[in-house]
Amino acid sequence: MDPLNQQHRKANIERIASHTVGIASDRNTGVGTGTLALLDGQKFILTAKHVLGKSTPDELRFWLRPPTAMRDKAAKDTTNEEVGGFTIGVKLPIVDAQLDEVRDVAALRLDPNYILPEGSEFYDMRRSIPLMKWDEQELDELTLLMFGFPIDNSREVTTEGNRKFMFMGCAEHMSNYSADLNTKTWARLSSQFSREKDFVFTYNGDTEEYMPHGFSGSGVWVLGETPNAPVWTPDPIMVGIVHNWVRNLGMLIALKLPAFIEAERAYVPNG
Repeated sequence: MDPLNQQHRKANIERIASHTVGIASDRNTGVGTGTLALLDGQKFILTAKHVLGKSTPDELRFWLRPPTAMRDKAAKDTTNEEVGGFTIGVKLPIVDAQLDEVRDVAALRLDPNYILPEGSEFYDMRRSIPLMKWDEQELDELTLLMFGFPIDNSREVTTEGNRKFMFMGCAEHMSNYSADLNTKTWARLSSQFSREKDFVFTYNGDTEEYMPHGFSGSGVWVLGETPNAPVWTPDPIMVGIVHNWVRNLGMLIALKLPAFIEAERAYVPNG
């Protein structure tokens, strides 16, 4: 990758990281990823339902991006001294949880008055609405980016009883959308997945180093930029939410974000 493209990718990943949270569930033994999102005035954390495990919303802990540049050093290679105070997850004011068993997606609705700390920001899902018309050929060969918290880049800091307190390391993954793959692959998959609501893409990562576990719930993004800005500004567009890995086919399955938006707008939250 030439230096200019590498810089472009890094700038988009930094922006994606500001929309991304790490999620610890099941008494800190489960690791997953979520996205801070905004739709019609509602604030959410979007993730895969299975990431939540058996935890109630009150038991979940979240890792928000600090207002500093990301570290290139792998979490598994850090020392306890380097980790310092960044290991403690925080509780967030979740007022409602919408769990979709069929799509394996969860929308954790936050208190509308909640203000994110510096370094994090909500992604406005209105930017993804033009994708309601999902044209396979227009998406073909688009670069797809993921940013999340794979379990293989997390490490135990300390243990109290059966609770493992983890330092959750982040990692990125790049793939491409394939119209051909998304036309022909559905007969090889379980009937719970469908072309109407899901899309698939190849997991190109080194599975000897980072298995996809922990990327569950992460957003899938295409590169973007702020239009008419006086200087170039990265502004990636979210197209999906990862919810399954088909190991024997080397593929990840993601819910099309427009399918979620359509369902969400038909949902009337309690309270």
